[in-house]
Amino acid sequence: MSKNWKSLLLIGSLLSFLVLLGAFNATKPRILVLHSMTADSPWVAGVDRGMREQLDANRRPVSVEWMYMNATAPTARVRIEEERAAARRAVDRVDPDVLIAVDDEANLLVARDYVGRTTPRILYVSLNRPPADLGYAGAPNVSGVSERLPFAAISDAVRTLFPGRAPTVSVIGVDGPTGQAEMAQVREFDWGTIRLAGTALVSTAGAWRDFVTAARSDVVVVLSCHDLPEADGAVFAAPDVIRWTQQHSTALPIGTQIDFVPAGGGLSFSPSADDFGRRAIALALDWLDDRSTPGPPPPVESSHFQVGARPSALAAHGITLPPIYIEAAREAGSLFP
Repeated sequence: MSKNWKSLLLIGSLLSFLVLLGAFNATKPRILVLHSMTADSPWVAGVDRGMREQLDANRRPVSVEWMYMNATAPTARVRIEEERAAARRAVDRVDPDVLIAVDDEANLLVARDYVGRTTPRILYVSLNRPPADLGYAGAPNVSGVSERLPFAAISDAVRTLFPGRAPTVSVIGVDGPTGQAEMAQVREFDWGTIRLAGTALVSTAGAWRDFVTAARSDVVVVLSCHDLPEADGAVFAAPDVIRWTQQHSTALPIGTQIDFVPAGGGLSFSPSADDFGRRAIALALDWLDDRSTPGPPPPVESSHFQVGARPSALAAHGITLPPIYIEAAREAGSLFP
């Protein structure tokens, strides 16, 4: 008889534990991270790394799920409505307290649809366009981190590398929400004595090659780069686009994204993906806690950047970087042979 009671007590204890565990998990705040790009993107990997670092330092129980769209490359746009529908289903399933939407596409396609609602709270990350363009300004359930591309650092470097004259710069990017917002920043920036010789947003491999080979400027600034379709239906993959540009451009290519130099480029000044990830989680946790002031945390703008360098690729253009850039790239872990 005592054995039966012990068994029942053990079973009761286990059931109570499972019920309490389920209740604990059900009441944890839920965060859904929605990326515009696929999980194998170096930018996405860096943002996720920063997020996990911030989560590891956090003591508050929180449930976090990630979803990755394929919404940035022209080659993926035939499936864009499928990506959007899948993302909306994920929001319905997770029912997040905070939706972290990374990059312009995730915000344009999904997050903006929830403006003004009680849930989810929207936290935009790495948004290149003004938040007001999406109806975010003043919305009670929206905050985030805007991205400003480091054109001040790029213009300083251009003047350093081409001293004693007014250098010229061409700019190329991929036509899409992110590329359009980045190009708007290009045109808004005060380049001073540097002259913009030409700009283009393209959606095919042929148009990219035509612009780069025709550029007669000192520098060609390369914005976000994605897979591009060839005329025969093949794909000009983003890493190949970068390598081709570095090898065939008579102008010196300077990238604005962290994958530029790892893929074969010579020099880049890019936003810090890790910093965006850490800031995103810090803001989300701050929003979930009892704040001393009502409403969402104030939106912020990230001006941090990191340098990437590959001296061998620069030498092919007759460029020797000043030591300060080499050491900055080494410190960031983005110095390549």
